[in-house]
Amino acid sequence: MIKIYPKLLEKDKIDVETLLKQEGIRFEENVEKTFGKYENAKLIATASIYKNIIKCVAIDPSYKGGAIFNEMMTTLLSELNQNSYDAAFVYTKPIYETSFASIGFKEIERVGNELIFMEKSRYGFKSYLNKLRQRKVDGDVIGSIVLNANPFTLGHQYLVDYGSKHSTYLYIFVVSEDASYFSAKDRYEMVKLGVKNYDNIIIHTTDSYLVSAATFPSYFIDEEKSVTKIHASLDARIFKYHIGKVLEIDKRFVGTEPNDEATRIYNETMRVIFEENPNPNVPELVEIPRKKFAGEVISASRVRKLLDEGKIDKIKDLVPQTTFDYIKKHKL
Repeated sequence: MIKIYPKLLEKDKIDVETLLKQEGIRFEENVEKTFGKYENAKLIATASIYKNIIKCVAIDPSYKGGAIFNEMMTTLLSELNQNSYDAAFVYTKPIYETSFASIGFKEIERVGNELIFMEKSRYGFKSYLNKLRQRKVDGDVIGSIVLNANPFTLGHQYLVDYGSKHSTYLYIFVVSEDASYFSAKDRYEMVKLGVKNYDNIIIHTTDSYLVSAATFPSYFIDEEKSVTKIHASLDARIFKYHIGKVLEIDKRFVGTEPNDEATRIYNETMRVIFEENPNPNVPELVEIPRKKFAGEVISASRVRKLLDEGKIDKIKDLVPQTTFDYIKKHKL
């Protein structure tokens, strides 16, 4: 296996895209490194990585078998190890589950026949759930909110305030992926500062288990199918059957989505999954109207646009003082 450069070299791009297309896969531009195996100048196997996520795996049908797959995975896992990752993740078609399981990958969750999410890790999902369990609280109503908080706005604070008032305790999960305008560390700190006056809130990270649209794969999903719907189904299943189950969460609060079609589909799909048997409506999805300013919904994207335009003072009406001070102090 050698490194190849489909984003830089036209020949490598043609080779990779040809092999992927043969396997019903599209190349994803956000990969960081791509590897390939050639025989007689023909690319017969390829795989890519983005951070610690394995993507775009394909082997020519004439060469399929354990040896080439194992060689390819050994190369990728060695690369991840050299980059100090202690876990590797893959989203793939369920038909490839056995291949990945044979080299130590374990299922986290799946969406029907569309997708399986697997990991190979020293600690893993069970360890993450145990970490959550250690901070579990009991009460009549246990609420939850999942935030990217990019950055933490008055809209987020409004949702938090509602959730806090309608819960005995409220868990806030801050998405851990560094695939946003603000880093995971900065987003977590802005949330922490923004909710410091509440005495019934517990903040958690999501680690690698609730993913953003930026890293969710679409390369092997049929183009006529909704990637957003499959992404939402996976996240909702992980939340309902694992995170929510461990913490005995009763409600998940979200804001309504009047503008963004993808987020609206995400919320609708989440509701369907939450209403499934067993334990229908556990957790219950609670949608509340989004907070507005000057007739427009307050959104993080609106804040980011003002920051890009150098209009930092104009974000004062859209973010808590804690967020404004944090952005100024750290020159973000």
